[in-house]
Amino acid sequence: MNNLSRPFFPSALLSLLCRKLAVAGRRFALVNSSACLGVPRAVQVLLFVCSSVLLFALQIQNPEFERELQAGKSAAGQSDYLNAVKHFVRANELEQNKCSECYVWLARMDIGVGKLELALTQIDKAVATAATASQQSSAQLYRGVVLGRQNNLPQAEAAFKAASTANPQCVECRFNLGFVLLKESKDAEGVAVLKSVAPELAGTPRGREVQRFIADPSRIRKNYAPEFSAKLKSGEEVNLDTLKGKVVLLDFWGVWCAPCRVSLPSLKGLASKVDPAKVVIISIDEGDPRQTWEKFIQENEMKWGQVYDGDLSLHNAFGVDGFPRYYILSRDGIILEEFKGWNQNGEATIADAIARALKQ
Repeated sequence: MNNLSRPFFPSALLSLLCRKLAVAGRRFALVNSSACLGVPRAVQVLLFVCSSVLLFALQIQNPEFERELQAGKSAAGQSDYLNAVKHFVRANELEQNKCSECYVWLARMDIGVGKLELALTQIDKAVATAATASQQSSAQLYRGVVLGRQNNLPQAEAAFKAASTANPQCVECRFNLGFVLLKESKDAEGVAVLKSVAPELAGTPRGREVQRFIADPSRIRKNYAPEFSAKLKSGEEVNLDTLKGKVVLLDFWGVWCAPCRVSLPSLKGLASKVDPAKVVIISIDEGDPRQTWEKFIQENEMKWGQVYDGDLSLHNAFGVDGFPRYYILSRDGIILEEFKGWNQNGEATIADAIARALKQ
C-alpha cells in the first residue's frame, strides 16, 4: 500500500468540468453507444477520463482508516474484542459513521461475547449504510447468523435469502440458507440449495458436511458437531470420521486467556485419568502466535492432543464465543454438552459429562 498522506484527487477545475459534463451526459441520455452518436468525440473522451479519475479516487481509502480497520481485524483474530471494538469505532468515525463494514465487524464482536441484541442494532446500521451489493450481502449474512442463534429460524431464512440475492456468488450465504431450511424441516428446498454450493466446497471439511446433510437432512436437527479437519502437533489428522467410536472433549483455549491457564492443572489431571481407547481430549489454541503456543505446551507438558487453529477454521465452525470453551461429543459426533468458562468445580463437571457420554 502506498504511504500517501491523502488520496489523490483531480484538480478543482477538472472536478468542475466533470460535474458539468456529467450533467451534459445526462441530457444526452448517455446510456448506450448509440446515444453517443450526437455527442462530440472530445466530450466523450473527457467523460471517460473524468469517470475513470473519479472511480480511481473513490477506490483510494484514507490510510488512517485502513490502518484502524486492519488493526481491528488483527485484534479480532486474537479474540481481543475490547481493542478490536476501539479500532472499528475509530475507523467508522473516520468515515463519518457511514462504514458498513465497520458496523458488520462491530456486530461480529458483539456476537463473540454473546450480546446478540446489540449485534442486531449494529447490523441495522450496516444495512442502512451499505453502499454496494456486497456490503448489503455481508450485513444480511450476519443478521441471519444472529437470528439463527436466537432460534428465530423464519427471519434467519429471510436474511440469508436477502444475502444470497444481493450477492449470488456468496457461498457462505447459500450454505447458511440451506442449513436453516433443513433446520426448519424444509428438506427438499434445503437440499437443493446445498447441492448448488457442493461443487464450490468440494474437498473441504464444509464440503463433507454438505454431503452428509444432502444424504441425511435429518442429521442437521440432531446437533451433530460441524465437520472439521485438523492436524495435531504430532502430525496426525483428526476429523469426525477418525474420532468416530470415541467420546471427545474439545477444549478451545489460548495462552493469553487467564482462566484457560488456571484450568490447566485440572485438565492435565483429567487427561491422565481417562482411557485413551475410549476418550480423546483435544485442546485447540486460538489467538496465539505459533511460537508462543509451542513453547507453552512444551514447558507445561501438555501431552494430549494439541491443535493450533491459526486460520480460525475450528473457531468459526463451532461458533466459539468465549474462552475457555468445552464441547463433549458422543461416539457418533453429536454435541452432547458444552461449557463456557472455568470455575473451581470445572474438572468434576467435565468428568461427569464424559462419564454420562460413555454410558450412551
